[in-house]
Amino acid sequence: MLPPLDPEAVLRLKEVLYRFLEELQTTKAALYLLGDRGALELVESYGFGRREAILAEVPPDHPLYHWVRRHRTAPAVLADPASEPALAEVLRLSGSTTLLTVPLISGDNLIGFVDARDRAGRKSYGPEELKRAKAIGEQLLSVLGELGLVAAPPPPAPTPTEVKPQPSKAFKFPQAVEKLAGLCGALAQAEGVGAVAVTVVEGATVRSHLFTTTPLEGTERESIARHQREVAAQAGLTLPEASRWSFTERPSQGREARREEIRTVVLSRDGLTVLVSLLTPAGSSPHALLSAISGVWELSQREQALRRAVRNMARVLLEPGDLSFPHLRQHSQAVSELAQKMAQELGLSEDEEELVTLAGYLHDVGMRELDYQRIYRLEKPPEMERRLYQRHPVVGARILEETAYPGLAEAVRHHHERWDGSGYPQRLSGPAIPLASRIVHLAEVYDVLTSPASYKRPVSREQAVQIIEKEAGKQFDPNLVPVLIKVVGA
Repeated sequence: MLPPLDPEAVLRLKEVLYRFLEELQTTKAALYLLGDRGALELVESYGFGRREAILAEVPPDHPLYHWVRRHRTAPAVLADPASEPALAEVLRLSGSTTLLTVPLISGDNLIGFVDARDRAGRKSYGPEELKRAKAIGEQLLSVLGELGLVAAPPPPAPTPTEVKPQPSKAFKFPQAVEKLAGLCGALAQAEGVGAVAVTVVEGATVRSHLFTTTPLEGTERESIARHQREVAAQAGLTLPEASRWSFTERPSQGREARREEIRTVVLSRDGLTVLVSLLTPAGSSPHALLSAISGVWELSQREQALRRAVRNMARVLLEPGDLSFPHLRQHSQAVSELAQKMAQELGLSEDEEELVTLAGYLHDVGMRELDYQRIYRLEKPPEMERRLYQRHPVVGARILEETAYPGLAEAVRHHHERWDGSGYPQRLSGPAIPLASRIVHLAEVYDVLTSPASYKRPVSREQAVQIIEKEAGKQFDPNLVPVLIKVVGA
């Protein structure tokens, strides 16, 4: 099975996948990646309806797998299903007549593919479309490499004159490592600590971030990598050769100390491995510092586990028992992911970011208690249905009040308020609207405008931004609109 992807990773992959819709007018597309059992597993998709079969995985003996392997060097089109009887049934079950596959190759290995179906207006795929499909596949591979899901090409070995400390922005820690990295940055300023190395291992990607008072020589970097590989091997872990590691440095404000000994602790949880090394003078005893590092790691992992549990409970709240609202779930997930990215761009605290993320997922939870099946996807509801629909923020808040999660009920209650005071249910305006509500409102409108699964005809990212910009200061907080634009990359 593929490891679960965090919302940011899913959103980045989804944005690239949607290029098939935007540039090729492909009505359906799905991204598959190779799992540890040898099957190609579904990661993300768009356009497949409830009654249209989509494969959760493509095992090695499946005809689609054979097709992709036969056409692993370039995008391939199956326009005549009768010529491939084994695939004809796959297309029929999903209501498709044309298949476009785009292989994803890392090194010499097939690590995934994109399954794209019919073009709008029954247009055919020509050479220009295949060229664009290949370019989109290359972008997917680039994003997968950045996410550590495939092996990235080794960086060129710098000469001694080329080795320069990199600013901290060049290295972004996974969320699970942020607190640990903050502690290590503080420890680098402690008496008797010459440097601290925090090395994050994600798949075949190894990134080492160095907190140091003075730049490290190339030989010191090699010593850190060699020591960490040896300690990892003792823990049963095999790390790539040091030549494939990337290093960044952040100057520390501490007093300079000799870097004569290296002590390393290995921290691992849920497929993520972190090695922390302290470089100290000979004869020093940094065991207490290493124990503090381990303690902070355990605490942060417990917090992450608690957040995952809360998000799982949010999913149960949205679809309790045997109830299933696929369009509502898809919309809620998209809004949550975008709202979280906006919270991160704003630099909100972890608690504030979590509130925004949950509010984004549960903003429409009140719909489940109303006549959801009848009114949720009405583009122009009659007056009675419109009044019923406008009750959902209050109903949702009433449901969430029972959770006692700080600020969550209020964030959901006011996610349809408008900056100019013309929204509902209380006609709040400006800063009186909770920040989480303002973020969720903006994220929701963007998803409604651009999602292929929306009840409205989707528009391009650029068109959506233009529509939203016109409403800045009226419907939307004018200070948040630029944040959304930056996050969606328009």
